[in-house]
Amino acid sequence: MVTRGLVVKKPYPLAETATSFDPARSYELSSLIELGLANNPQTRSAWFGALASAATVGEAKAIYYPQLGFTATGGFDNGYNPIQTGPETYGRLSINPGLELEYLLLDFGRRAADVRRTVALLDAANLSFSRRIQTTVFAIQQAYFAHVAALSQQQAAKANLELSTTILAMVEAQIANGLGTKPELDAARKTLAQADFDMAAADRNAEVSLGNLRVAAGLQANAPLKVGTPGGKTDLQGISGNVDRLIDIAIAKRPDLAARTAEIKASRAAVQRAKADFMPKVSLVGTWSSETYGYGADLNNVSGNFNGTYNHASGFAVMSWDLFDGFQRVERVKKRQAEESEVRANAESTRLQTTQDVWTSYNDSLKACKRVTYADSLVVSAEENFHSVQSAFQNGLANITDLISNQSALAAARFEQAGARADYLTSLASLSLAMGQFSTPASTQVKPATL
Repeated sequence: MVTRGLVVKKPYPLAETATSFDPARSYELSSLIELGLANNPQTRSAWFGALASAATVGEAKAIYYPQLGFTATGGFDNGYNPIQTGPETYGRLSINPGLELEYLLLDFGRRAADVRRTVALLDAANLSFSRRIQTTVFAIQQAYFAHVAALSQQQAAKANLELSTTILAMVEAQIANGLGTKPELDAARKTLAQADFDMAAADRNAEVSLGNLRVAAGLQANAPLKVGTPGGKTDLQGISGNVDRLIDIAIAKRPDLAARTAEIKASRAAVQRAKADFMPKVSLVGTWSSETYGYGADLNNVSGNFNGTYNHASGFAVMSWDLFDGFQRVERVKKRQAEESEVRANAESTRLQTTQDVWTSYNDSLKACKRVTYADSLVVSAEENFHSVQSAFQNGLANITDLISNQSALAAARFEQAGARADYLTSLASLSLAMGQFSTPASTQVKPATL
């Protein structure tokens, strides 16, 4: 696929013939993107739309060629011719093949305007396809990061459940030794019940996020997809360039903004086409026909049978000019001019939206980066506090309320850390989408230019 002029004559990689789904395979982010680009129905729809636009260009160019038609008739008829001496009757059998050739010589820009319009619309379709790829990639990235966060929160909920079970056992042991109280036991049991509920909620979130990821990859929500998760901490990549520079890059690179520019060209060509309808057309028209006949005729008791072939040829130069049509052409020009103004306004709206997208995504990325740093430090602090209070509780220097409070703080910090990392990675993907940059992991083999 290209973003200017013509579509590469290569079939779209459908799921059955290219990247098929393997239930036994574990999919990382790059392979999920490759799978999604090949299977997502919205991406395929945009591809076939571009193919249809390419065919429309060929259709507009076809009128530059001569138009040749063939007709043939054959059959039997009878009748009479009234003359002074009485009716002349006949019955005849004939076969009449014929050719008609028409060649438009001069149309004062009609054909050229039609071609320019369809080429511009093809340009817009190609660019829209590229944008569809970018939005598909972003949807997969967003769903993947959300699922990874849900899995991390699931692990945190599991650890919190195990910790709540341990605390309950500790309180029960103290009560058995006469060192605990009934309110402390009730508090520990309540904390365990809350941890069990949080575990069930985390399991539900993991399943929902997995279903969202399956659909983003072009699969059914219940497909047996196995997802590989990355290891290690989130790399806080720096965002290069100030926001003004990023906005300039987005205006230059966003495919949907370039598509609006192509639509302006198409609308301008449509206006020129409407104005050309005020001019005449000059064509060459030629015909040839051959009649093979056999008939019998009777006149005043004199009859005869005749057979033969007769060839007929003609050629003319034809000029046609619509002089008045009830102001239909005038209104058509007004309509096309209004449509061009509408398209220009839409392009300006898309340009403003582009600047807003980059501005918002850029600042969201900065905020998300700070949130990751804060969440990491929060987890470290919560772990240290919990271990200190746990040790003090075991030595009788802290009560169950302090231990449960620090346990809850630790669980909340781990949940916050998982969410912060997912939001940060999503914000980077959102900024890439806002700038019109197709950014995928290096191992991804499918790129827009190869589709």
